[in-house]
Amino acid sequence: MRQESAEEKLLKMMQKPGIPQAAAQPASSGNKKTAFVFSMQALNRVLILGIVVCAAGLVYEMRSGLMLMNKEFNFSDDLKTPKAIAEIVFPSARDAKYYLDKVNARNIFRPVDAQAGGKGPGVQTLARRLAKYKLVGVAWLDLPETASIMIEDIEHKTTHFLRQGEQLEGVTVKTIYTDRAVFGYENEETTIKL
Repeated sequence: MRQESAEEKLLKMMQKPGIPQAAAQPASSGNKKTAFVFSMQALNRVLILGIVVCAAGLVYEMRSGLMLMNKEFNFSDDLKTPKAIAEIVFPSARDAKYYLDKVNARNIFRPVDAQAGGKGPGVQTLARRLAKYKLVGVAWLDLPETASIMIEDIEHKTTHFLRQGEQLEGVTVKTIYTDRAVFGYENEETTIKL
């Protein structure tokens, strides 16, 4: 006699009317699990309830906002200033000529030498002071702190070797770069390039 294959058994079970055998077996009493069944109708009821609650909240907020809009406010009570603020004396504006003089004194289109007119005729600017010098070279060892510049006096045909912080005619070497040196005197700075 020929044995039935698994596929044939499954086919017979599907064709047989009624409950499948696996579902027909009763569960053991020690393994009781309650299944939570939630139908689509119950879900729809919960969602409709949520929509009703949200709509009621919206209506309440709109009603309270309309009540606030219709309410009259008295701002005169709120704008009373304390005596300490009222007693503050604010500076008064000066004449327009004062401000125009300040603007004209700092004209960016006028050359720098013309702006320094208040210093007197005997005082030279830093650029004029260093006009007779030419940067000939920059030398350094392995560290930037060892950098020194060679600057030549064109009039006297002499060469000066200076390091950062040293002075030449009262003008200090502020910074030395590979292609230029920055000099400073009082509040002025100028750069001489190779």
